[in-house]
Amino acid sequence: MTTIAAARHLQLDPGRITAGAGAIALNAALLMLLMVPIAAPPVLEREQTELIDFVPVRPRPVPPPEPVEVPVTRQPPREQAEPRPVRQAVTQPPSETTDMPQPGDLVVPPGDEHVIEIPADPQPPADTGGPLQGAHLQYASAPPPAYPREALVEGITGTVMLRVLVDVDGRPLEVSVQRSSGHRALDAAARRQVLSKWRFHPAMRNGIAVQAIGVVPVEFKLD
Repeated sequence: MTTIAAARHLQLDPGRITAGAGAIALNAALLMLLMVPIAAPPVLEREQTELIDFVPVRPRPVPPPEPVEVPVTRQPPREQAEPRPVRQAVTQPPSETTDMPQPGDLVVPPGDEHVIEIPADPQPPADTGGPLQGAHLQYASAPPPAYPREALVEGITGTVMLRVLVDVDGRPLEVSVQRSSGHRALDAAARRQVLSKWRFHPAMRNGIAVQAIGVVPVEFKLD
């Protein structure tokens, strides 16, 4: 009887086993929850700014253009003409007019007139484009002028230097006073007489009569 009762006592009760297992599992779960530490709040990670480096793109070098060969046409050397001899023009000196006897110094009484000739300046080179300048005029006819009455009364004397332009026929074309005698009456009388009454031998240039300009003196003098 005892053996049978012990055997009955040793038989497992499934309901109790299940309830005990559940209680153990619950206690274990609670224990685990207590053992888990409190988790720290999540840390926000700082946003990292990405730095972008801009690398300039270097342009590719442009290759230089290929040289274009231009065909060169060679011209044959020109023949240099032989220099021709230069002919130099020979300027012939102007022919001098025939020397004529020149009137000397004359002293005349009051009322008479006389003319004194002073040698002209050396003749400059001939100017082919105009009258012969500084010519030594040769007289063909040179009657003295009348002595002005007022100058005669006042006893005025003097020498007038006249600049005369002589035409190719020997006639005076222009007469001007180059140097005054100091008295208008003497200057006017001398100029009027030379322009209207005097005649000259025409000046010659290379055998041709040309116009000439020279200076002649007219003197008024009292004894």
